[in-house]
Amino acid sequence: MPVLFAVTLFVSASLLFMIQPMVGKMVLPLLGGSPAVWNACMVFFQALLLLGYLYAHKLSDVQSPRRQWMIHLAVLALPLTVFGIAAVFSARHTPIAIMEALAPSDNVPPIVSVLAILTVAIGVPFFVISTTATLLQKWFVYTGHPSARDPYFLYSASNFGSLISLLGYPLLIEPRMTIDAQAWVFAAGFALLVGLIAYCGRAAANPIAGAALPGAAKGGATASANAPAKDATPVAAAEPPTLARKLKWVLLAFVPSTLMLGVTFHMTTDIASVPLLWVGPLALYLITFIIAFGRVPDWFRMVIGNLAPVMILLLVFVLISGVDPGFGVKIILHLLTFFAAALMCHYELARDRPAPQYLTMFFLLMSVGGVLGGIFNSLLAPLVFPHPWEYPIALIVACLMVPPLLAESDPDAPPKTEKKRRVALALDVVIPVLVGVGFHFVTRIASKEWYVDSVVGAAKSIGLAAQTVNVVLLYAVPVMLCFFFVDRPLRFALCVGAILLPLTIRESEQGLVHSERSFFGILKISETDYGSVLRNPRNKDHVFKHESGENEGKEMIAMQVKMRQLHHGTTLHGTQYAYFPDETSPDGSVKLSGKLRSRHVLDDFQMIWPDITPWPAVATAATIQAYDIREEPLTYYHQTGPVGAMFAELWRRKGGADAKAPFAMIGLGTGSVSCYARPGQNLTYYEIDPEVKKLVADTDKYFTYVKQAKDRGAKVDFLMGDARLKLKEAADQKYALLLVDAFSSDSIPVHLLTVEAVKLYVDRLTDDGMFALHISNRWLNLEPVVARIAAELGLTARVWNDNAEGRRGKTASSWVVLARKPEHLGQLYSPIGDMVFGPPQPLGQNDRLLFQTALETQLARALVTEFDELSEVGASKKTKYTEMNELPADKVKPAWVEWTKEKLAKTTDPFWKERLAAYLALMEKYSPHVTFQEIMLAEQGHAFRRLETMAQVPAWTDDYADVMGVMTIPEVQRVREFFGLPSPLRRRE
Repeated sequence: MPVLFAVTLFVSASLLFMIQPMVGKMVLPLLGGSPAVWNACMVFFQALLLLGYLYAHKLSDVQSPRRQWMIHLAVLALPLTVFGIAAVFSARHTPIAIMEALAPSDNVPPIVSVLAILTVAIGVPFFVISTTATLLQKWFVYTGHPSARDPYFLYSASNFGSLISLLGYPLLIEPRMTIDAQAWVFAAGFALLVGLIAYCGRAAANPIAGAALPGAAKGGATASANAPAKDATPVAAAEPPTLARKLKWVLLAFVPSTLMLGVTFHMTTDIASVPLLWVGPLALYLITFIIAFGRVPDWFRMVIGNLAPVMILLLVFVLISGVDPGFGVKIILHLLTFFAAALMCHYELARDRPAPQYLTMFFLLMSVGGVLGGIFNSLLAPLVFPHPWEYPIALIVACLMVPPLLAESDPDAPPKTEKKRRVALALDVVIPVLVGVGFHFVTRIASKEWYVDSVVGAAKSIGLAAQTVNVVLLYAVPVMLCFFFVDRPLRFALCVGAILLPLTIRESEQGLVHSERSFFGILKISETDYGSVLRNPRNKDHVFKHESGENEGKEMIAMQVKMRQLHHGTTLHGTQYAYFPDETSPDGSVKLSGKLRSRHVLDDFQMIWPDITPWPAVATAATIQAYDIREEPLTYYHQTGPVGAMFAELWRRKGGADAKAPFAMIGLGTGSVSCYARPGQNLTYYEIDPEVKKLVADTDKYFTYVKQAKDRGAKVDFLMGDARLKLKEAADQKYALLLVDAFSSDSIPVHLLTVEAVKLYVDRLTDDGMFALHISNRWLNLEPVVARIAAELGLTARVWNDNAEGRRGKTASSWVVLARKPEHLGQLYSPIGDMVFGPPQPLGQNDRLLFQTALETQLARALVTEFDELSEVGASKKTKYTEMNELPADKVKPAWVEWTKEKLAKTTDPFWKERLAAYLALMEKYSPHVTFQEIMLAEQGHAFRRLETMAQVPAWTDDYADVMGVMTIPEVQRVREFFGLPSPLRRRE
């Protein structure tokens, strides 16, 4: 019998955690792919879980188990009815209906839309499934089985099912099934669950005869469905839990919930936006339940009760000291600290569990704590805190939950007098205040000369680095001091708070011009000073210095300007130059304007150049005076990068007829592409976050790109909401160029990179229009995905993986430009970009780069790769490649040209004749040691090439997208191989 109940709970929990990521993927296209959507989903799931637990608690008040069984069977029929209605009437004819009409609009807060969409899609089935965990444990008590005296072990089986489903979804379900197929599998699984629950209810309604049944608070459980059996032995009801005990359950459930959301948000926004990173905290959260409610020895409490505060203090030290142990270590430290703290809280919950008759109340209050944690992080924190302070606050509250092990270890100790208790309580407040004041004083003396000298002297005497000694004195000692108060939870928590909170609040504001928090995350505007030193034009290594005055010996500054940046988490959304404030004289007159300081001192020399005539001198002077450095596009939109090349093509095509053609941008950023908008030209921005528009377009206080474009006479419009939905509504809009640069968690949202999305982009183009996708990503290789989509839709595509080239203000980026036909790309379609590939392959076959360095490969090295004879060792015991390169400098090029001519004369294959002829022409014009990229930049001003195609990477659709398949993290690919999944990034076939 326990196996039946355990299997049922396992299936129930598996379905519960299968539907969460599945529905999350379904609703993301309507909400722009924001990470905050996951937090909103968590609030919804926890709220429904709470309702499910409340239903189970109320149903358990029904005296007859048989009546409970019959009522619940009727409730189980509701989701089956909903599935049938959805399958018939929904747009996709699946059991789960996603209503696009409920997507966010200008007048509806996004979180309201999230809750409405989820309620319609899975509200009823999720609610019904959420009742299973507590209800079946209660029903197991009714069976009279010997294990029914403590049914809480079944909760471990439930959480084990949740864990298997959570980890199995991205590894086993998502790569192998479409979204529609997943919906039908879920519906079938629910039907199986209904059958299992029916069997469990039957067992509860027909208990084992002669068993001693735990009594209920309202009369006791019986061995019969309707009347007490003669041979049943009721067990006396336990004392009802007190209010204080109930509040303790809520708080113990609240802390792990808020910590899980807090650590997830912190890792994905402040450390790295790694895809699926949220799975780690949630998996650990479930594991803590499995351990805590399992069979755990008594000594475990002593271990976890000491380990959790040590881990919290270690994390606090890393957070306040600025010590950077590396990306991997930081992630592990955050996860282990969360695991230890959550396990400590959940173990205290399991240890304090009530008698079985109060089981449903216990789980109901646990659910209340979980929901409060979700509400605190997802709803209250964005409204109350300008920065993510909810995470350090959760760590402090976790310290409050540390069990007082020392006080409990001596039960025979005499009770404290009232006076001692009052003194102890006073010290619980006074000591943290003293710790906070002392820590503040210590951090303030760090810049004092006598302190620095003392640290340097101490470091030399003990053979350590001065920085190490400084960190130990300033941060390690105060943190270790907190551990001495671990047996007084309130004192311990307040001491940690006195150290952590003030520094967190102070540092969160440092270096920021402004920050704004919304449903979509935290936007931060920072500012740095940039100064270019004055160098000798004929000797760049020589820097001019002041020879006299107060700046004697210091480097001369050629120009000074500020660089203002907009960040969302770890993602840079744009940069703009900004002027220094004007320097004024005591009388208020301007002594040196910020604009003048931004000009390079050598600019004025252009007006007195020896060969310049008067009129060009006047024109040059006027140009220099009119030039505004703030109108220079930076970062991913630099004029020397892919975006600059696309606009250059737009301006020259049709003899300049498209120079003022309408263009659009998905993702506002800092409005950098406004620099390319000309007078009278229409520019449309599609943006989902109103806060971005407020900071970038509604004011010029921080960024002026948009305002300056309007001042030039450009027409700039904004369509707020999800780009796909807004593009679908704007059916009459046609653009000569459409740029897709919407980022979420350091990557373009998946729903903007599907076949359906690309079809929509093409529909919004003019007949010969172009559109571009920004695919820069540290963790995903999106190039083969776009290549496959382009191939299936018959589009021409070219990619440029541009590095920053050391240019000021420029950021490395990867852009793919696409059009209906090659000729629509104009000069962006270059045959030289095909020379790093072999012959074109049919759809579904690998079309891989011949060289790892791609366009940065030299012509000579490329020939060696393509023709083995160049790498064969000859009579001279050297390869042909080496022999030719070791010739005198003036004979190297002729040797390579001659070899290529001879090879061309012997070749009959049309493809290789054309390829060798191209090599020959390039070597004759340039050199055998010039790279493809250098040639393309010299010839066309860009480095767009053909896209790499991988046979094992299919085109993404709204129904299927295997994100893990293109993850560049080696460990992920090894795990996929273990489960028999394709790993195209680890093999070259």
